Amino acid sequence: MKYRLIMGKNCITEVLRCSPERIVKVYSSHKGSDELINQLKSAKISIDAVSKDKLSKMVESDSHQSFVAEIKERHQPSVKDFLDNAPDKSIVLMLDSIYDPHNLGAILRAAECFGADLVIYSKNRGADITPVVSKTSCGASELVPVVKVSNLADTMSMFQKSDFWSVAADVGKGAQSLDQFSFPEKTLLIMGSEGKGVQPLLLKKCDAKVYIPMKGKIDSLNVSQATAVLLNSFNRQS
Repeated sequence: MKYRLIMGKNCITEVLRCSPERIVKVYSSHKGSDELINQLKSAKISIDAVSKDKLSKMVESDSHQSFVAEIKERHQPSVKDFLDNAPDKSIVLMLDSIYDPHNLGAILRAAECFGADLVIYSKNRGADITPVVSKTSCGASELVPVVKVSNLADTMSMFQKSDFWSVAADVGKGAQSLDQFSFPEKTLLIMGSEGKGVQPLLLKKCDAKVYIPMKGKIDSLNVSQATAVLLNSFNRQS
C-alpha cells in the first residue's frame, strides 16, 4: 500500500467527508478546540501533536494551516480501463507541461467542479500531485480521477481510436473561436503551459484547436482560468 501526504484544512476535510478510510494519521500543531479535530476524533483517526516547523519540513511548505495528513493512495483507472467504460458523453483533460503546482491544483479544482471524467498528466512533462497541489485544489486532487502516463502523444492516439476528438487550447493558425465551436460528445481537451502552450507534436496530431475570445484590455487568462471556461462551455453545449 502506497502512502502520501496532503495538507490544509479544506483538503483534509474533503477526504474525511468522502473517503475517511484513506486517512492513516493526522499531524497537527493546532492547540485548543477545532472543528476539524473534533471531526477526526469522531472518526477515531489518530492525531499526533507536532510543531509547525516539523509540519513545514514534512510537506516542504509553510501553507499547511497547522494540519498534515498521511493518506492511502487511491486506486486510479488505467487509460484502457477508462476507454473500455467511457460514457457516451465524456470530457477528459490532458495536461501538457503544467509545471506550476498552484496552476495544477487550480486545474484539478476546475476539473472536479465542472465534472471532468478524467485528468491525464505526464510523468515527465509537468508537476506531480504534491501537498501544495492538493491544498490548492481544495481537495479536488483526491476526488477527480487522475492518471499519469509516460507518453502524451501515444495516449492521445488511444483516445482518438476510441472515438474521442482531441481538442487543443491554442491561439495559433487554424484555431476556432470558442463562440463558434461545438464540442464533440467525446472530447479530449488538451491544455498546455502558459509560456509555450501545447507542444507541437500534440498540436499536429489533434483534431481541432480552439481559443477563448477576449473582451477586455487584458488579452489572456491563466491556464487554470482557461480550463474552467472551456469545461463550462462543454457542459453548456450539451
